[in-house]
Amino acid sequence: MGEEFYNTFFNAFTSESSEITTVTPKTITKAINDNIKQDNFYGTHSKPPTLESIEDYTWWKERFLNWAKAYAHESWFCLEFGYEKPKDDKGEDLPFKKLSREDKAEFAAEQRMIALIQSVIKSDIFALLNHDDSSKSVWEALRVKAEGVNRLKRTKLLC
Repeated sequence: MGEEFYNTFFNAFTSESSEITTVTPKTITKAINDNIKQDNFYGTHSKPPTLESIEDYTWWKERFLNWAKAYAHESWFCLEFGYEKPKDDKGEDLPFKKLSREDKAEFAAEQRMIALIQSVIKSDIFALLNHDDSSKSVWEALRVKAEGVNRLKRTKLLC
């Protein structure tokens, strides 16, 4: 079962099988991990690309926005145009129970975008962001942080 099983398994999940003569559990694990890293970096139809480093923000931003427009367009509207909580006649936030069906759908889209951003940004990057818990403010805080890092890098290169 050994090598025959490993070769079949390896061939099913990688395109490198012809380059490697000896297939072991270690080479299979490495190949699968490399494929998973690639999926995380570039994203898939069911999962957006992840931001692994703040220096990759410019490149990542376009991919993330394109993914959100294609697969989470209701949430993308909240990111692009902002979300305002519905208010009553006194200007106070309406309790969730009193929201209309449309307001609840918009609230859910906003919460999905916040969760989506949190899930695709490394936690150490997310912890550095100053925001007010709306998707638009998280997005803006990320942009400001990334531009600050890039500006700092350019300054160091010039010195």
